[in-house]
Amino acid sequence: MIKKTVMTTLVLFLLLVQTAGAVGTDTVEALLKGKLDFIFFTLKRNDIPIDEKKALIVENVSPIFDFSLMGKLTLGKKNWSGLTKDQRKTFIHTFTEVMKSSYSDKLSLYTDEEIKILPVEKANSKKVIIPTELISKENRYAMNYKFYKSKKGWKIYDIELQGVSIVKTYQSQFNQVLNEGGFDELITKLNHIKV
Repeated sequence: MIKKTVMTTLVLFLLLVQTAGAVGTDTVEALLKGKLDFIFFTLKRNDIPIDEKKALIVENVSPIFDFSLMGKLTLGKKNWSGLTKDQRKTFIHTFTEVMKSSYSDKLSLYTDEEIKILPVEKANSKKVIIPTELISKENRYAMNYKFYKSKKGWKIYDIELQGVSIVKTYQSQFNQVLNEGGFDELITKLNHIKV
């Protein structure tokens, strides 16, 4: 009897975990699809200027990014732990503005691209990677959106373009600047990118 109860409990637990995972994945896909649909709908509008389109998109899309976590990951544990509280605050603010500015600038390059969400390859209860394809008349670009489940819902913590991680790319660049010129030099360079 006990053995049967344990087995039943185990089976129910596994079913619940699988169901929770599936629901989580559907939720993340729906979240990403909603944001991507908004981006392309806004870009195709002819009734507003490009600067207004950019502002609308950045305002709408920014909440699904965890810029704080992305910033910490770009610095790495060693560099992050070596910063003061004020330096951390300054870095996260500056990094967030750079990311928004960079994203906004790239929206000007839009012509007729479409995006296709592909089946989820990697998922668990805390992290989901959603592969997509950016399709233009001449090219296809593979993009992976990496989400994690935060206290405020699913958030993007990295994006891979053609297999290259944004976080790792920045990490390599930031390490070099920190080693050669220190924190103030890094902030100066980041502020220069924003302008």
